[in-house]
Amino acid sequence: MSEQPVPRPAAPTGLLAPAPRGATGPVGAAGAVGAATVAPVRVGRQGIHDRERRLVAYELLFRAHGRAHADLPLGPEQDHATSQVISATFGDFGVEQIAGDKLLFLNLTRGFITGELPMPCSPQQVVLELLEHVEVDDEVLASLARLRAEGYRVAVDDFDGDPGRLAAVALADYVKVDLEATGAAFEDVVATVRELNPSATVVVERIEDEEAFQRCLRAGGDLFQGYHLQRPVTLESMSLTPSQIVCLRLVRALTGTETSIGEIEKLVATDPALSVRVLRTVSSVAAGTSSEITSLRQAVVLLGRRQLLSWVVLMLLGGVTSVDTEALTAVLARAGACAKLAPRQYDVAYTAGLLSGVAEALGLDPRELVETTGVAASVRAALVEREGPAGRALEAVLGHEDDDAVRVAGAGHTLYEVSRAWLGALSAAMATVGAVHSDG
Repeated sequence: MSEQPVPRPAAPTGLLAPAPRGATGPVGAAGAVGAATVAPVRVGRQGIHDRERRLVAYELLFRAHGRAHADLPLGPEQDHATSQVISATFGDFGVEQIAGDKLLFLNLTRGFITGELPMPCSPQQVVLELLEHVEVDDEVLASLARLRAEGYRVAVDDFDGDPGRLAAVALADYVKVDLEATGAAFEDVVATVRELNPSATVVVERIEDEEAFQRCLRAGGDLFQGYHLQRPVTLESMSLTPSQIVCLRLVRALTGTETSIGEIEKLVATDPALSVRVLRTVSSVAAGTSSEITSLRQAVVLLGRRQLLSWVVLMLLGGVTSVDTEALTAVLARAGACAKLAPRQYDVAYTAGLLSGVAEALGLDPRELVETTGVAASVRAALVEREGPAGRALEAVLGHEDDDAVRVAGAGHTLYEVSRAWLGALSAAMATVGAVHSDG
């Protein structure tokens, strides 16, 4: 969809900028999570409405940081932009936060349609848009048929009556017609769609005023999009960026049949940013599971090798990778110390410690991270309420990091045992991160 520049509104409630940690103590010694690890994530969103003006779907739009609209040349840069939109939607914001139960229209380049680039989201909540510049040849038509057979809904974007795109229109579930681009031929284009594919839903774009909306209603449009109904909104959040080295190693591991799921889980666990993306992706509606997640291993198993590989490749392609070994070490040390202090709730304690460190790095209330990662009630109780052995372990570790002996004792632990657990976890974290990043 082509669009006009619009001013970027303020970030919506709940999407916060990172706040620096003010306390001193062991975390600072290991290296507090620094700005190099945290990056802004931006996605544009515009509503799609029915004939009664009810919101039924959103189209997601690429938003480069510092720019209010997408203005990219064709080719690799659009692949990069598409990767960023998908990665941000499903890995950073979470589907529930960005769209609730509404459908999501995703603009896709040729590489994503044909399978050259990975499609990491499952079909439940997405409509895949074939962009207007993609040539409709035999390969694209076969790919559209394959995607529909896999359960995806397909849309043809910006159809203006071009005979070269008629075969794609005949296959589509949705056909988007640009009112402004078609001009006086608008009604004829809609009639062509109806004749060629009577079951297709016609979505009219670029509705600028009430007169235009009434014209679209008379022409028989089904869904409607444009400034008259809703101007695009830019959502912005802060995200930890996964390590490129870890992602590259995961690609190697996931393409080798000899790598066990345990080894894959350990590799994911070396990167807090990647771990949170996996948890959040599994919890999203698009992941197709309602299971409560208590551990990273469970999330990796539910996501599966193929989809995990797709996400890792997508992150590499979208350029959302970096490395700050000190920051990774600090978060991993907290998670490991929590697990050591609560061995009977090892997975819950580790996950709570991990999410605590990531929430702190992003300046988020831990409740927000709990909601978007969909972790089990036991993890929430430990992270938010400090309940149970895992919760008391997290409270003790945080007290130790803040050099607060009263807080440590109040959590039911001694300074000695917490210091020992934390130093052991720090040593293990340093060894793990060093091993992963030492030789790239």
